[in-house]
Amino acid sequence: MKYFSIIILLITGSYFHSQSIKDNKVSIDYIQLPKKKVDQSVSTFFTIYKDSYNNQNSRQLSVYQFKVDSAEAQQQAKIAAWQNLYNSKKENHLKSLSTWKQNAAKGIVTPKPIEPIWPKYPEPYFLFPPPITKAYNDLMSKTINIAGFSNGSAGIEIEIDNLGLEILSIKGRYAQQNKSYVVTARYKMPVVIKTSYNGQVLVQKQYHNNAGTHNIFNGKTEYDYELWKMNIQKENKDIWLGLQRKLWNSAIDNIKSILNSEIGYPNKKEETEIYVVKKFQEFSYDKLLDALTFAQTGYAAMSMDRDKSTAKKSLKMAIDIWEKELEEADLQNKKARINAKISGLISANLADAYFWMEDFEKTNYHINKALSQGNLKAKNHCKKLKKDIPDFRARYNAFNQ
Repeated sequence: MKYFSIIILLITGSYFHSQSIKDNKVSIDYIQLPKKKVDQSVSTFFTIYKDSYNNQNSRQLSVYQFKVDSAEAQQQAKIAAWQNLYNSKKENHLKSLSTWKQNAAKGIVTPKPIEPIWPKYPEPYFLFPPPITKAYNDLMSKTINIAGFSNGSAGIEIEIDNLGLEILSIKGRYAQQNKSYVVTARYKMPVVIKTSYNGQVLVQKQYHNNAGTHNIFNGKTEYDYELWKMNIQKENKDIWLGLQRKLWNSAIDNIKSILNSEIGYPNKKEETEIYVVKKFQEFSYDKLLDALTFAQTGYAAMSMDRDKSTAKKSLKMAIDIWEKELEEADLQNKKARINAKISGLISANLADAYFWMEDFEKTNYHINKALSQGNLKAKNHCKKLKKDIPDFRARYNAFNQ
């Protein structure tokens, strides 16, 4: 009974001395700074489409014509061989019929000669249509854009050059335990996208230079594949258009992402928390509520300017309050108004605020304080914040160089 009473007293004491902490969720919309800054007087970009693919098209047409000539020559040879064999069988059969008829006229009864098995006429040859590369504007409506810049006739130059589609091989095989027949083409379509300003290359990427694979047919049997080939020949269908569109889509989506990250000013969103002590004993924490209001105002204005100047005014007022509150910290006294736990939470608030003020030295300082004094939620939050510092600092330095 004595031990039970002691436990009750400990729980009761803990209850009356517990701190009521509110985590205020905040969404921060902001403008991400570039890794490479272009002169801020530049506000537009323009795109140049080169036509190196025409060289590949000429080569493909030459190769295709060679295949046609070879196939035609082989076909004519097969037809000639068929004709010779057919004529030979026909001649022998007619001679047999003549002998049979003459014997019948003499009263000699013999069975009528059986018609021979005639040779099969050669089937027409099949050639896949040549992989003619189309101009970008003939295939795509998607355009490249750079966040923070508008399309114009000057400024940042984006040069797009497609060196042309090349089909390396086409092979068929059974798949899924012989339940389907798949025909795969191996291809290359090198695309070079170069972004520059005043002759200085900012970003250059090459796509689809390594061999890739593309399924051109997926059916039940190889006989379905033969039917498919007959249909595309009858419809004169260009089976390579879909592949070209797919390759362009992946290249354009990737370069847009890279350009936005490297030189653009895309709108981004981050989630954070502002910690406020609602109640602890009889202490007042009205100042922390004032800081919350200033911080929320600052974070709400983060996307108004690239340099965050509007937001920083409000954040500075929140920081001043939090710093003043920390002056009261008594880390050894758990019953103090600003004890170690509350000090750690305020430090987490300060770490966030200094992060968005782009003062990364003070950010690190308060992260370390929060990691040593804050609760688990504040510690986890600051660990993530610490990981974000290198990228944000690099972008800040590039923007302010």
